[in-house]
Amino acid sequence: MALPQWHGFIDPVIRIMADGQIRRNAGIRAAVAERERLSEEDMAEIMSSGEARWANRINWAVFDSMKAGLLIREARGQYRISDEGLARAAGSARLTHETLMGYEPYRAYQNISRRPKAATTSALPGSAEDASAVVVESDPSEALEQSAAQLNQVVIDEIYRNLLELSPDAFEHLIPPVVRALGYGTDREDNLKPTQRSGDKGVDGIVWQDALGFDRVYLQAKRYSEGNNVGAPEVQAFSGALGQFRATKGIFITTSSFTSGARAVARDTAHYTLILIDGQRLATLMFEYGVGVQVDRTVVVKKVDQDFFDKF
Repeated sequence: MALPQWHGFIDPVIRIMADGQIRRNAGIRAAVAERERLSEEDMAEIMSSGEARWANRINWAVFDSMKAGLLIREARGQYRISDEGLARAAGSARLTHETLMGYEPYRAYQNISRRPKAATTSALPGSAEDASAVVVESDPSEALEQSAAQLNQVVIDEIYRNLLELSPDAFEHLIPPVVRALGYGTDREDNLKPTQRSGDKGVDGIVWQDALGFDRVYLQAKRYSEGNNVGAPEVQAFSGALGQFRATKGIFITTSSFTSGARAVARDTAHYTLILIDGQRLATLMFEYGVGVQVDRTVVVKKVDQDFFDKF
C-alpha cells in the first residue's frame, strides 16, 4: 500500500482521538501507524530533512485538524479532541481536507499561510465547488522538498545541454576532472591526464588509484549527439583494450546513451569491471559532486524541535 498523503491521515487521527484521551504527537503517530497498518517499507522513507516521511505527514494532519477546530492543543505537544471533532467522529463519512475547508478558521489559516499547493480538482476554476474540491497533496515541508528537486533537475538538464555542445576533444578533457571529483586518483603528476600517444587502443585517460600506479582505471569518452547511441561494437573494442592492458577496471562515458547490446557487453565481462555512464547520469553526477556548478544561494529552513517542547 502506498503511503497516504498528509490529508489521508486526517480521518484516522480524529477517530483515534475520539476516545477523549490527551496524547502527545509521538503517541498519536504511533496509534495512527498501528491503525493504518503502516508497513516497514512505508515507515522507511526518509525526507531530505532527515525526518521520516510518514511521521511528517501525520504531524501535518494533526496540526491542520487543530487549525480547523477538530482538535484542541492542551499543552505544548499535547492534544485532545474538541466537541466539534467528536461530532465529526460520530459520523461514518470519511474526514478529508474538504472537511477542514468547511471551517472558516481553517480557510483563514490557509489564506494567511499561503501554503504551496500541488492541487487536483475536478471542479471548474471559479465554480461553487472549486473551493471545496481542491485537495492539497503536499504539506509545506514536502512542497519545499519538491520545489528543490525541480530546481535541481533544471540545473542537471542545463549541464546535459552544455555537455552536448562540447567538441569531442573538449569532452575528453572534461572527463578527468569529473572522475577526480568522484574520489578516484592520487596526487601523481600524470594522474587523470588524457592519453595523447598513438597506440592507446582507444583509451582516452588513465586514473592512477595508488601512488605507485599499481591499480589503474582506464577511461573512454565519446561525445556523441543525443540519439546517436553507443553500440556493442564500441564497447567491445574498449573491452578488448582493457584486456590488452591487463586492466581490472574501466569506465566508458558518453553524452548520449548505450544500446541494450552495449550494456550486455559490459554486464558480461568476466575478468574486469566495466562501468557505463550515459549523458544523463553524467550530468547528475556532476551536479551531485559539484563539477561545473556553483552555489547560487543558501536557504536555511528551520523547524520546531518538538522533543524540546515536550520536556516541559
